[in-house]
Amino acid sequence: WGKPIEFIFSLLGYMVGLGNLWRFSYLCFKNGGGAFLVPYLLSVAVFGLPMYIFEIAIGQFTQQGKLNAWDRIPIMKGYGYACIVMTMMSIVPYMLVMAWGVIYLYHSFTSNDLPWTVCDNQWNTQSCISYKHSILEVKIFKNPLTMTTNCSLPRYYVLRLPNEQDSIYGGFNWPMLICLVLSYLSIVAITIKGIKSSGKVVYISATLPYLMIIVLLIRGLTLDGALNGISKLLIPKFEELANTQVWIEAASQVLYTYAIGFASLTTFSSYNNFNNNFYRQALILVPVGAFTSLLMGLMTFSYLGHMASVLGVNVDKILKSGPGLIFQVIPLGFSLLPLPQLWSVLFFGMFYFVAVDSVVCISSTLKGANNCQCSWTILYRPTHFMLSYINLCCHKMLTRLIQQSGIYIFEFIFYYGASGIILLLLALCESLSVGWLWDVNQFAIDLEKMTGDKLSLWFKLCYRYFIPAITSSIFLFYCAKWTPLKVGDFVYPVWANLLGWILSLCSLLWIPGVFIYVL
Repeated sequence: WGKPIEFIFSLLGYMVGLGNLWRFSYLCFKNGGGAFLVPYLLSVAVFGLPMYIFEIAIGQFTQQGKLNAWDRIPIMKGYGYACIVMTMMSIVPYMLVMAWGVIYLYHSFTSNDLPWTVCDNQWNTQSCISYKHSILEVKIFKNPLTMTTNCSLPRYYVLRLPNEQDSIYGGFNWPMLICLVLSYLSIVAITIKGIKSSGKVVYISATLPYLMIIVLLIRGLTLDGALNGISKLLIPKFEELANTQVWIEAASQVLYTYAIGFASLTTFSSYNNFNNNFYRQALILVPVGAFTSLLMGLMTFSYLGHMASVLGVNVDKILKSGPGLIFQVIPLGFSLLPLPQLWSVLFFGMFYFVAVDSVVCISSTLKGANNCQCSWTILYRPTHFMLSYINLCCHKMLTRLIQQSGIYIFEFIFYYGASGIILLLLALCESLSVGWLWDVNQFAIDLEKMTGDKLSLWFKLCYRYFIPAITSSIFLFYCAKWTPLKVGDFVYPVWANLLGWILSLCSLLWIPGVFIYVL
């Protein structure tokens, strides 16, 4: 790092992640509102903080990236390979989402109505109803269903979803390809000199999103119906806590928030001085990450509450999961405000910087993995070839994702390639490694050498007992309650879900494979 503060900004930037932007708000509303904060905050204390400290500690202690850092525990070095492969898979959906944000940002710079609110575009279908007309119809006829008929830009222009009635805008998605190339070039420019160049960019990319979130939240709180939307987010439904799925999603969201199981934290900390006090930094940064998630939820639901107030419907009628929340609902909410172009530019400008932080972290990690001087030549050479092959596949897959119905492949890769259950299994392996193989008492001694602080008894118990027990239980509940992947009304067939599990095993099998090899 050019300066130690660049490490802090890099970690802050990653916390304002793409998953937080749409995932936390939806999960909180879906799983009991304010009651969801109970398992979420417990997961932060049990999973987030202990694992966050260890991921940073192993990088700083060994001064190595994700692969070579696990020479400290050779029998578990497969964990490093598993994290690298999973991180490689995650760059495909992240790059695509970044390109989506760029195309929305481009269309926000207009002096006319925002293009997703009118029906005079070449991609609009014959059944399109303008948003203003839709609002009048909702108010007069009390029919909230018509508000979805104007989503032609995200459905047929960006996502290329099939339209059985009048499919008039097909073919290759050249605008999306241009946005994808521009996104890729911006990431290359930022990371071209490695951590020296990306460390300077985080001064802007980590702080500007926070500033924009605060501005958008203040504006959202002034809108009619905003408090109603926020109350829908925060009013607890404690009966939902009896549902095991709530606890599974809370734990997986914490792992997403803090990038546990990804390769970024270890890679970034490997650039620290050996005596950097990351222990105290983590005790501050982890609560900031939880507060950031809540701040994004408040911002999102203030606009959803205003939309619901204007349309005369409940918030749950307009709330969508996943990318639909950001690319279908929120843009329409901005169209209801004075100067809608300004708020749209601010939001998707923030979205771009959030995406930059996420993708730069992944790219820096993968660059470090490809350049590592690994002593395990028998494993490194095929792994280097595999990473290069996956990199080529990623570019091919991105080209496929911007074509017709690519959203279904996007959800497939995101769910099975870097999903919560994989992160939970990786957290299980990591906690066993530090708690029993490194030995938590020896880890405490090593941590004190670096920071001068003693490891809390709570963290020792988490590493040895709490995290292994809870992650194992969650995995068993997940297997018992497993259902096929579903996007909207489309349920993935059995063969697709089977292929998805094979995709997950591409990461996980490295752990037992290397374990057997070392043994």
